[in-house]
Amino acid sequence: MKFSTFALATVLFAVPAVALADGPRIGANGGQRTDAGPYHTELVLKGNDVVLYVTDAADKPVDVTGAKAEATILADRQTQKVVLEPAGGNALKGRANLGGAHDSVKVVTALTMPGRKPVQARFEMGRTGH
Repeated sequence: MKFSTFALATVLFAVPAVALADGPRIGANGGQRTDAGPYHTELVLKGNDVVLYVTDAADKPVDVTGAKAEATILADRQTQKVVLEPAGGNALKGRANLGGAHDSVKVVTALTMPGRKPVQARFEMGRTGH
């Protein structure tokens, strides 16, 4: 009887973890969040603004002063590269040409923090940008 109780408890604890693994995670700024090396990154597309927020493993903001980043964006079957520059706090910002209707946007970001190796993050976003 104890084994069946243990098995049931294991299944009940695993179900929420599996449910959270499905689909994109949403960050504090309403954008899609994913890992990039030791960092968590969140991408927000609003109009033509492209903003990448960087946090540490504990989700605390990381100062991006001196960081370099680039976003490669595929939208409407066209690719463009956008330089993202530090915009205060933990945000890097750039402008893209995202005009016109598009069903999905794919973005790969390359982030280089001062004194660190570059890390990448991949995002696939729907119409709303998250």
